[in-house]
Amino acid sequence: MAYYEQPGRTTSVDKDGKQTTTINYIGTEEAPRPSGINGTVKSKTVTKSEAGQTLTQYQIELDSSSKPVDSNTTAFEYISTVRTVPIEAHPNFGGSQISSGGFIKPEDIKLIKDTVQTPGKTFDDITDTLISAETEKCRSLYGYLAKGVESYYVPSMVVRKTYQASSPPSGGRVGKISSPGGVVAGTPKGATFLLINISARGTSGSYTVTEEYEMSGEGGWDTFLYGS
Repeated sequence: MAYYEQPGRTTSVDKDGKQTTTINYIGTEEAPRPSGINGTVKSKTVTKSEAGQTLTQYQIELDSSSKPVDSNTTAFEYISTVRTVPIEAHPNFGGSQISSGGFIKPEDIKLIKDTVQTPGKTFDDITDTLISAETEKCRSLYGYLAKGVESYYVPSMVVRKTYQASSPPSGGRVGKISSPGGVVAGTPKGATFLLINISARGTSGSYTVTEEYEMSGEGGWDTFLYGS
């Protein structure tokens, strides 16, 4: 798609009780006004990144008719998105097999990166030093890194879960592996979810809570780094 919503939608409340939601999009073209939100666009900002991507931000003041999710209902939104991973993790270079002796050995990845950072040194200077059998794949990886391509996009998904609560949520679960619940179809083999954002708005005793979960690739998020 030409644009997608970035995770982290936020809502602020001013001294008069008016709620303003901030929504950010990124893509190859300007994003239109978000649908399904009753309110007035307070501001719209469109900028271009150095990589040529279009960043669109909307700030929408919610109408008084906008009501929180019913206390007996949990609402789910499924947002198709992308995330970046290191270029050496691409399947053409061995991907997840690298740590167990994939196409390009870990020692060669380090050697290639060091060579890119060494002025006057080229790939031909290390061909006799490589231990990987896939020399042309090593050369290809060197070419990407030499051009400054250190990562690439992979498909992902953000699940946004909204529900009503009587007290503000704890932020202690953010950054941990956690299931959003609901029905998530078409996930990669062994994929897990990471809780990346929690926000709440409302008054004492009645809060609308929104949680956002980002899907991993195959094999799930690293349990050592993001253990639940």
